[in-house]
Amino acid sequence: MGRGRRFWFPLALLGLTQIGMVAVRLLSRRSPAEGEFVNIVSLPMSQENLRATADIGRGQFFTQDPFYAPGAGLPAGPVWLVALGVVLLGTAVWYAVALRPVRTGWFVLGTIGALLAVPLLDLVGSWQFRLGDGLRGPLLATLGLLVLAAYERSKLVLLAAAGFAVIAVVLSADVVGVLGSAVVLLTAAFAVLLRPAPDSLP
Repeated sequence: MGRGRRFWFPLALLGLTQIGMVAVRLLSRRSPAEGEFVNIVSLPMSQENLRATADIGRGQFFTQDPFYAPGAGLPAGPVWLVALGVVLLGTAVWYAVALRPVRTGWFVLGTIGALLAVPLLDLVGSWQFRLGDGLRGPLLATLGLLVLAAYERSKLVLLAAAGFAVIAVVLSADVVGVLGSAVVLLTAAFAVLLRPAPDSLP
């Protein structure tokens, strides 16, 4: 059951933030032709093209579609870092109001440490493990969900983290994956809100 029902907020906040990311992506499209299928065979096999070829091969494997083409990706740059920073700050404010921590200084230091850890882990993923821009963000979000599940001792959050990782990391790290994983998080948040409180059960 977990410690309470307060963890619905970070789940909903991350899901809504992801939907906002997709909205920004759609509004910032430069041309209708963007995101159309590109013939990889005709392009020089640079590092980026090799990575794109691997993504298409993975998509063909999961979808069993020989004409699979990857969907539109999210904007390059720190979009995931900004989104995760917003979610971390919102979650910290939510827990500060809900828990009213006695040691406010330690709580603030922990929040700052978490905010600093996000870009540092992103750099490690980029330089050490050579992870793509669209993959590091979902992996960091999955790590945050696992930390939340451990703190709240909630199997529901753990299941939501697993579903999030399967959709956003394994299946599709593009706009479709972001939307699908956001639906998983919002469904879990609504499940928490709609579940009867423990003291109201017969």
